[in-house]
Amino acid sequence: MMMDDSQLRELLISISLKRDEMIYYAETSGLSEKKTVEISQELDNLIVHYQKETLSVKNKAYYYKK
Repeated sequence: MMMDDSQLRELLISISLKRDEMIYYAETSGLSEKKTVEISQELDNLIVHYQKETLSVKNKAYYYKK
């Protein structure tokens, strides 16, 4: 199921908040601290989810144009 525009915006906000959280932990605890790494992995997952959603939309738009 594809996400609608508002869901994609919410996902982008989540990515931005998670990025800020990761930067905070990296600056206060260090890059190799367990919590920083965990948050980084969560951020990666959010970004991959966003990329899959937007790629899905682009692919569907391409096939509808044919």
